Amino acid sequence: MLGRFRDGALADRLRPGIVLPIVLAVALVLLVVAGALLGARAAAVGRSAIGDTGPVLVGAELPGDGSAGPPAVSLSAAAAVHPESGAVRDLLQRWTDARNAGDLTAYRAALVPEARIDPATFAATARTQRVGSVVVRRIDPVAGGELVVPLGYVTTQDPAVAPPDVRVPRLCWQVSAVVETGGGAPRLVDPRPGSQLRTPC
Repeated sequence: MLGRFRDGALADRLRPGIVLPIVLAVALVLLVVAGALLGARAAAVGRSAIGDTGPVLVGAELPGDGSAGPPAVSLSAAAAVHPESGAVRDLLQRWTDARNAGDLTAYRAALVPEARIDPATFAATARTQRVGSVVVRRIDPVAGGELVVPLGYVTTQDPAVAPPDVRVPRLCWQVSAVVETGGGAPRLVDPRPGSQLRTPC
């Protein structure tokens, strides 16, 4: 009798209506944990690929006055030894100056012809944004005559025109820029997915 009672109670506890929600809850917890671990791993890979995303950029002190710092583009020792370093620095200087001046024509001239630019968004951003402390970390040749150029810089802006996930007045950026060198003057290619990291600083 007692054995039957125990067996019956156990059978009641193992009914699908009870077991299934428990199994689903455990599976959901495992998925969340796995997602967190994979996300942390992806972030680490991104940081190692394009640089530390902390507030102090390689070769540049974070301006203490809250500004973006000087607009002049500088080269790290590793970048300066590349034979295209002068052309890359000049290109990035034109890109920086065009953004700071809100000069859409000059900005377009720094990009490949097929680059996607929304003039209204550019004008709204350029109204308050300033770019400074630009440091080219490396210049790496890749297939097809392109150069991958990891660089860091600081922006200040009206938080309303900052990226939606970081509505702050100052950001530190780490970008893995791509420069196309074929067909004359070097030009910047549209940012590729995962090529930009930013953090409030």
